[in-house]
Amino acid sequence: MGGGDRLVAYGIQGFGWYVRRSKDSPANVIPFYQAALGLRQLRPPGPGGVIMLWTGDIGMFEINVLVPPAESIARKDDITLVMRARNYERAKAMMLAAGAKLANEESATRTAYFIDPFGFTTGVREANDASTWPHDRAAAATWRAGGVAIPDTPALPPELQDIAAIVVKVVDPVAMAAFYSDLFGFEMLDKPSAKGAMLAFGRTVVLELKPGGRLQGIPPDRNQVPDTWIVRLYDHDAFAERAKQKNVRVVNVISLAGGKLTYAVDPEGHLFGFEQRTPDLLAEGGKERVEDALARRLWAEDSR
Repeated sequence: MGGGDRLVAYGIQGFGWYVRRSKDSPANVIPFYQAALGLRQLRPPGPGGVIMLWTGDIGMFEINVLVPPAESIARKDDITLVMRARNYERAKAMMLAAGAKLANEESATRTAYFIDPFGFTTGVREANDASTWPHDRAAAATWRAGGVAIPDTPALPPELQDIAAIVVKVVDPVAMAAFYSDLFGFEMLDKPSAKGAMLAFGRTVVLELKPGGRLQGIPPDRNQVPDTWIVRLYDHDAFAERAKQKNVRVVNVISLAGGKLTYAVDPEGHLFGFEQRTPDLLAEGGKERVEDALARRLWAEDSR
């Protein structure tokens, strides 16, 4: 389930965090995602009211605060989180009951996209255990084995398993697929075309590039971008040097309690991040977060 030899060689585990920044207080936003998707809050709010939700595997959903200049709103539908549903019809009903509105539905992939009460797009996709793609095979194997558990955290409701996809609207799917494959080592699952591209994101997640995006200006700070995704890796500094050699534009470099995080933009201006969270970066006496301990354990298993 490690996602391929190139990911392992670059120290990349795969998808780690999805950050959604809203003008509304995280405390007001979180009840929707708890009701609509059954996501579990891991701990009390952090600095600035940040709330971390567990999404069923090593992926986390972070609810944070948006600093909203006018151009921020134009980015709101560029990146979409899609959850994997084990009971597709029931998952759709949960979204509607929580107050979301159905935006559109793709019959080929059995994916429904909803607009939540805060104006964000979120999707649910039916699990496909017959698929031969690595992320679907990994999800099926994990489900058969009883799923992934985090200590002292309830499992997700049986209708939902984990994150299935990060969907990014781009201007040029072919060029963007080449960029992400070259930088991160993501495996291309199909031949990229003007209609889109699919790349393996590691473990159970796929990065899906769709046409319909627009070129973005480089944001002055990650707090001004509503949605973004972050890769979990295990040698931040080496990867930062790799990104520098490829002329990747950096937006923020952040030191965290127990981690290092860089936000950057792709050639079209879409924000993404890469983060390391390991015990050696903790202050003396610091305690590792349960999700980071889980991810490290699974990384060791997947990398064998």
